[in-house]
Amino acid sequence: MSKESINECIEKIIAKDFTRAKAIISEHLKNSKNDKIIGSTFALEGIITKYSDKNLNIEDSLEDFKVMKKSINSKLSSVWIDDFEKGYFSVWKIFTKNAVEELDKESIVDNPSEKEQSDETADSSSE
Repeated sequence: MSKESINECIEKIIAKDFTRAKAIISEHLKNSKNDKIIGSTFALEGIITKYSDKNLNIEDSLEDFKVMKKSINSKLSSVWIDDFEKGYFSVWKIFTKNAVEELDKESIVDNPSEKEQSDETADSSSE
C-alpha cells in the first residue's frame, strides 16, 4: 500500500465518505503479509468504525486529536516499537494531523461569520 492510498483513505474518512474509504482498503491493503501494512489496515478500519457512528462527529474531536498527536509521537519514537505498531500509529498520526488541519481550516472560515453576526447584533442593540 502506498502512502497515497493511505492519504486518500484518510481524506475520505474526514469527508465522511466511509464507503469509498472501505473500498480503498479492500483494493490496496487486504491480504498483505507485511506487518506494517496490516497495522495500517487495522488503524484505518478502526478509524472508520469509530467515526462512522452516526452519534459521533469528527468536528467534536479537535481537542482530542491534539492530545492524541503527542501520545502517538511518543509511541512512534519508542525503540521497542515493531512494524505492526509503526503502521498502526503512523496512520493515526496522519489521520490526527489531517483532521486537525481540516477542522482548523473550517473554524477559521466559520469564525468571521460568527463575528459579523455578533457585530450586527451589537449594532442593532445600540441603536
